[in-house]
Amino acid sequence: MKATSKGRIKIILKGSALVLWCVVIFMFSANNADESNKQSNAVFNTVIEFVNPVYDSLDTTAQAEYKDTATFIIRKLAHFSEYALLGILAFINLAMVKKLGYRGLFAAVFSCIYASSDEIHQLFVPGRAGQVGDVLIDTSGAVAGILLAILIRKIWLKSREKKS
Repeated sequence: MKATSKGRIKIILKGSALVLWCVVIFMFSANNADESNKQSNAVFNTVIEFVNPVYDSLDTTAQAEYKDTATFIIRKLAHFSEYALLGILAFINLAMVKKLGYRGLFAAVFSCIYASSDEIHQLFVPGRAGQVGDVLIDTSGAVAGILLAILIRKIWLKSREKKS
């Protein structure tokens, strides 16, 4: 079956989005510990005003404990979210696999392998450490993204059936 030029463009765009997102994840992981902490602290400082308006009234020890817990959660949510998008993009790029279950499985395996390689990469970044727990969080995020993509795909297919 010959691909149309419109089809080729879609394949190139989908593939480019996946590769670009892999590069973004790689670049985040290439940040040393100080740069990574600055990013987490910037997010914390932005979010804290909305989440806990009484933060400034806490004593220094309570603020430090709160900040440590919050930045930990922010980091893990960032891992989960960036891999949710990776899972979605991997799923979209596997359109040639017609069975959604297999497509989801292949996308999850790809995401898990990429998460593992990302944690290995962090072993070589000053102040960073590769962690098995992060691979599990990353893979969980990818699976959540894939399940969301499957759900959206099924809803879209049902709406198309109703129209015809």
